[in-house]
Order: sequence, then structure tokens, then C-alpha cells
Amino acid sequence: MKRLALMALGSMTTLAACGSFGAAPDGSGSGRIISVKTEYATQLATANQPGQYVGCDRITNPSDLTRASKTQVVVDFAAAGDIDSVRVELRGDRTNEYDRFFVTDVPAGSLKKRSDGTYAVIFDANSATGQFLPNSIVVNPTELPIKPVTVNEANRVPGGFYADLTIRTKTSVFTLTSRNLGLTPVYRQCTLASAAQPLNQ
Repeated sequence: MKRLALMALGSMTTLAACGSFGAAPDGSGSGRIISVKTEYATQLATANQPGQYVGCDRITNPSDLTRASKTQVVVDFAAAGDIDSVRVELRGDRTNEYDRFFVTDVPAGSLKKRSDGTYAVIFDANSATGQFLPNSIVVNPTELPIKPVTVNEANRVPGGFYADLTIRTKTSVFTLTSRNLGLTPVYRQCTLASAAQPLNQ
């Protein structure tokens, strides 16, 4: 499997302070999850408040019918060390009934590199099948624009989801979790905001 040397971003003290830090027992790698976002948002991010991203089991008025039951998820993370691969898992905080479906392994060469040196795992979660889409993680995948949606709290699924990353180096394995960064709520249905342009990412 192709390996990729990821650059350290800041000191270990800075990484550890963010609550999503993890490190290999043998010192061969370390990292932290920065954020978990989706292509849908009920609230735009501001200087003082982060955006509220949501998962949607179904879009009631999709502009693209092929995406009516799909939600793109983007996990941004920083890492240091010689990384072979990353396993990404979406986990529910109330039930693990479907956790086994939302798991996939990504070779280091298929991670998207941001201009600031951080990395992103980008994939689609398909509520129609309960599984990742075939070929949903590709080299330099296309990141979709964030779309504003409206939701009804009566349609909210109890709890929410978070992401775990299991990072494998040549000699060890360690895990990062976004659980401490908060949960992403999921709604049984969402409606694209009418006559609205995609939000800036």
C-alpha cells in the first residue's frame, strides 16, 4: 500500500489541546481531527460560531435525483508521521446497529491535501443502502458545495454521528475520534432552501 509522509502541523502540545488527538505507541505517527462537515447546513458558519452541518436521510426536493438519499461527509485532520492508510468509520452515539456498514479503508495516496497542509477524507454515506458508495473515495475527490437546508425537529433522528479515524503507520496503529468535537445531527428528511445558492465552504 502506498505510504505518504504527512507533515506535522504545530507542536504536539497544540495537537493535544484540541481533544481529538491521538498518537502511535511507538512514536511513528500522531494527529488530530479538526472537523467533521457534510454538504448540508442549517446554519452558516460565522467568525464567532461554527456552522451547523447535518446528515439527511432524504432530500425532499433534490436538484439531482441521484443524490436524494446521499450525504457527502468530509473529515479534516492533521497528522505527522509515515502514514500507510486511514480507516474511516461513522458511529452513532445511541446505537451501533449500522456502524459496520459505514466503514472503509483509504490509502494515504487517496487523501485530499489542503493548501494549509492538512488532509481530508471525503466520502458519500448513502442512507438508501446503509453503505458507502462504490468508488466513493477516490484520489482528489470532488468536494461538493455546502447547501443550505431547512429541517423539522420532529424529523430528527435521536442522537447523531461522529467519525473515528484509525491511522496505520508502517509499524503501528492509532485512533482519532471526533466524539469530543460534538455530534452531527441526522434528519429523516431535509428540504433544500428555496431559491438559495450553495453556501461558501
